Amino acid sequence: MVSRAPGRSRRRLAAAVAFSVLIAAPGFVAAATPPPEEYEVKAAFLYHFAHLVDWPAPTSPGEPFVIAVVGDDPFGGTLDEALAGKSVRGHPVRVQRFTGTAPLDGAHVQVLFVGRGEDDRVRRALLAVAGQPVLTVGESQRFAERRGMIGFRMTGEGRIAFDINRQRAEQSGLRMSSQLLKLARIVGPAR
Repeated sequence: MVSRAPGRSRRRLAAAVAFSVLIAAPGFVAAATPPPEEYEVKAAFLYHFAHLVDWPAPTSPGEPFVIAVVGDDPFGGTLDEALAGKSVRGHPVRVQRFTGTAPLDGAHVQVLFVGRGEDDRVRRALLAVAGQPVLTVGESQRFAERRGMIGFRMTGEGRIAFDINRQRAEQSGLRMSSQLLKLARIVGPAR
């Protein structure tokens, strides 16, 4: 298990508070500022998820924290812009893109975003990292119930929310903070 560094609890709490504001207060943005686009919000979520999940072992010093996108990339340059100059637990964030699932074999990835796509591609991407400590996030319908860990969904008010499959995350050795779990709808595997 990852040991807790001094001040880490304060940083996690600050990240959770900022994350809560991002979710709960779409009207918080000044009236003259346009609301963030869907993928700007999802990029911010990916970054905050990284701070609210514990991985089983720390990465080597200097090694980047990799957030990868597999398949069709709905972010364009938005993800790179949102994560430029950011770090997670002292590791610089790097964005990687994979057009297929084959390059995922042996890739060192901490967060894997799987865009909308045909069910077979989603299934193959998730199988490529099954059992590894990789946080899988997607936006296809019922993603968290169908092998994924965090699935984005739109609410009736047009806001972005997410479901978490806690069991799937724990099977891969990941532990999600209580702050993250409070903000999600918890789901289990589809039966």
